[in-house]
Amino acid sequence: MGSDAKNLMSDGNVQIVKTGEVIGATQLTEGELIVEAGGRAENTVVTGAGWLKVATGGIAKCTQYGNNGTLSVSDGAIATDIVQSEGGAISLSTLATVNGRHPEGEFSVDQGYACGLLLENGGNLRVLEGHRAEKIILDQEGGLLVNGTTSAVVVDEGGELLVYPGGEASNCEINQGGVFMLAGKASDTLLAGGTMNNLGGEDSDTIVENGSIYRLGTDGLQLYSSGKTQNLSVNVGGRAEVHAGTLENAVIQGGTVILLSPTSADENFVVEEDRAPVELTGSVALLD
Repeated sequence: MGSDAKNLMSDGNVQIVKTGEVIGATQLTEGELIVEAGGRAENTVVTGAGWLKVATGGIAKCTQYGNNGTLSVSDGAIATDIVQSEGGAISLSTLATVNGRHPEGEFSVDQGYACGLLLENGGNLRVLEGHRAEKIILDQEGGLLVNGTTSAVVVDEGGELLVYPGGEASNCEINQGGVFMLAGKASDTLLAGGTMNNLGGEDSDTIVENGSIYRLGTDGLQLYSSGKTQNLSVNVGGRAEVHAGTLENAVIQGGTVILLSPTSADENFVVEEDRAPVELTGSVALLD
């Protein structure tokens, strides 16, 4: 297949670009275009139910996607000079190589370092162990899955940040409608209207305010007694619920902190080892 002047894919079928083939100027509104190892796609526009998949060893250049169009870039694949517009989704890990721009600025992923991505509409980034992501924006069902480290993440309505055991997050902001699920470590988190659930992880210097909710030791279905929070600040409009685990030092300034009894678990909870201890250490200060 040579480089075509114009291709239109709107029939829901699957087209494959194989090794040594190049496809150009494709309008992909429905169906899938798969670029295999050694294949190349140039100047592809992805909208509607269209999906451009760049497999390991494949290359995509000058891809535009938006309006429910999806670009997925496999580990070891390359996608450069991307233009992401409203309603587009990108899915990849930190083993991919990409660069481009979106309405909020420029972004890139290279050699295990990701910066500046806008993840929405089901788009997601997987930060692998030993890798790093910074300045990521999560919105409208966008997800960031962290086994490495991340910082300066902004989670807006519908976005979700997940930090797994061994992963770390710092200086993240969770706004109204955003969710942070923590099983690793976190520091200096600002809950400015969203929700954070500590699922057996460790967090320090978390600020809870402006209608946000912090939960220690639960996801609403299970209790996690190994969770710990240090230096928790609960300000006006904030609510902290201690279901299980350890609370060490807290400052309550106009907010609400609720300690739930280990015997309060009901049929909606599965208690670890038939117990859900709550331990309070250090100091709790109530300020006007």
